[in-house]
Amino acid sequence: MSDHIPEELMIQILSRLPPKSLLRFRCVSKSWNSLISSPEFIRQHTQQAILSKNPTHKILRYFSIPQKKELYSIRVNNAIFSIDTNINIRSPFNDTTRHYFRIVGSCHGILCLSDDLFGYSHVLVLWNPAINRCLRLPMPPLDCSQKGRYMFVFGFGFDIKSKDYKVVKMTYSQSRGAFLLPPKVEIFSLSLGIWKQLDGFIPESYIVEYFYKQAVVHGKIHWTGYKIDVERKRMKNLILAFDLSDEIFVELQLPECLVIGAPMNLNTAEFGESLAIYHYDKCTWTRICSIWVMKEYGVVESWSKEFNIVLDWEPGMILGFRNNSEILLTRRTGQLVSYNLETHEKMNFDIIGTKNSFFMGTYKESLILLNEGQLLLPNDFSSETDRDECKDYDIENRNAQMSELWYQLVMHQYLTTVLETRHI
Repeated sequence: MSDHIPEELMIQILSRLPPKSLLRFRCVSKSWNSLISSPEFIRQHTQQAILSKNPTHKILRYFSIPQKKELYSIRVNNAIFSIDTNINIRSPFNDTTRHYFRIVGSCHGILCLSDDLFGYSHVLVLWNPAINRCLRLPMPPLDCSQKGRYMFVFGFGFDIKSKDYKVVKMTYSQSRGAFLLPPKVEIFSLSLGIWKQLDGFIPESYIVEYFYKQAVVHGKIHWTGYKIDVERKRMKNLILAFDLSDEIFVELQLPECLVIGAPMNLNTAEFGESLAIYHYDKCTWTRICSIWVMKEYGVVESWSKEFNIVLDWEPGMILGFRNNSEILLTRRTGQLVSYNLETHEKMNFDIIGTKNSFFMGTYKESLILLNEGQLLLPNDFSSETDRDECKDYDIENRNAQMSELWYQLVMHQYLTTVLETRHI
């Protein structure tokens, strides 16, 4: 290390530096390379970033209408939501997917992406944009034996106890238009690099759709779920949670007024350290949305309707909170808007994308995937053969908006016919 600075102090200094600087410092000496690449140092560096008092950054993704491609940017969570000029992200996936990936979730600077929005391609990746390294996950064992129609639901988060990153996969088989319950559940552990099948308790009644958004709170992944009451011809909703440490499912009850109704109008979300629910009056082009917050985790009586948003313009969907009084959402035109829940003032940003392509999450730079992933060059994710196949998507990329419109129409038809066509 150094003849003048104690090793422990040097480690403390290095753990506070940005990943890009540390990547360069690996060339200083073999000992520095060994230290910075060690799992212990990577964990310490990640923990330091989590505890850092630096201003919170957000990662923003959308499919740009003017540029006709998927764009990522890191933005400072300030008044003007400006781009951090010190962090430049170039997506390596623009030539490898039809339109754009679905972002399952983000955690400590790692994105989990699935290529399943416009046809399932069995591509599931973990990507660290700070160091431009990506890990393509192996195909789970159930994929190899799965026959017929099926639906995959993914979740991604951090196991607080084992300090490990995990991907959860629920596989619903279909027969005669109905889901077969319970689903098969598999878990991928980054530290082990393999999938394993969950053999514990799996809820038999409730279904989670693949496009439902997740929220990670208290070390658990949360989705909205539903079951169909055939006799009464209605749906019963709840929150399904998966504990990443104990690897068990937990059911959480919703406020009584949200239990009955269309499950597609509900989204789980994070409100600081608390679990929240967005309740839209309808799933497309809504003007009304209420935001519920669970003040005491796990206590049904602690649900509180904190905000009731009624707008005189046509928003698309809420992306998340910028702070406790301001949210980021999209307009029907695809424009990004910041809306103050207290003053009701809005600020339009010069960002235009397709409605369903927007994603916003908290961002911290990290060294995760330095050992497990592979270094990527822009547009170098797939093989040459894959690239040739993806050239056929160039024309389709121009029609991403039409694909989203088709998707919304299908979902609307689903809402109006599900009680007549699905049976448990």
